[in-house]
Amino acid sequence: MPRLSLFPISAFTIALAAFALQSCKSQPQAVAVPAGSSKDIVVLADGATIVAPEGSRDRAMTDWLKAAEAAPARFSLGSDMFKAGSAELSRQGLGDAAKLATLLRATPDARVALLGGAEVKRDAAPNFALAQRRRETLAAFLKDRGIASDRVELSSREMAAESDPADVELVAKRGTSLEPVLASNS
Repeated sequence: MPRLSLFPISAFTIALAAFALQSCKSQPQAVAVPAGSSKDIVVLADGATIVAPEGSRDRAMTDWLKAAEAAPARFSLGSDMFKAGSAELSRQGLGDAAKLATLLRATPDARVALLGGAEVKRDAAPNFALAQRRRETLAAFLKDRGIASDRVELSSREMAAESDPADVELVAKRGTSLEPVLASNS
């Protein structure tokens, strides 16, 4: 009798195992191919890397800061950096400002001047004040992200001729403003 009961139990166990194995069959999974190429990876001065595809604004900012090694270089933040008629950063502006902070942290020898409209005409005064508030907002954002205030200059020097007086432009200088620290003999 024990042999007879062993047979149905064994058959049930084998059937259960076969069913379990059938349920494990799955469709072949597609391998995710990452977008972009290795040319989109940029190595920063501190060895950190960022993804900045050719032709993107991030790549333009990276190339701009790299170009500042030879001579001061300009970069226009564009009209979508701030909400219209306001000194509040837009969604795009928050991302760009965060990227700028990352780039500046990676290049400790870089100094940035935030430029705004210098010409104050009768009809340009509100734009001049708006540009000033925008420069202050961006400077505060960078300071909150760990960029020392002595590395960020607020200036109302002339911008590129085609710029809107309310826009903010960046001018970067690298390595030229650094003074060596001198040790005292006393």
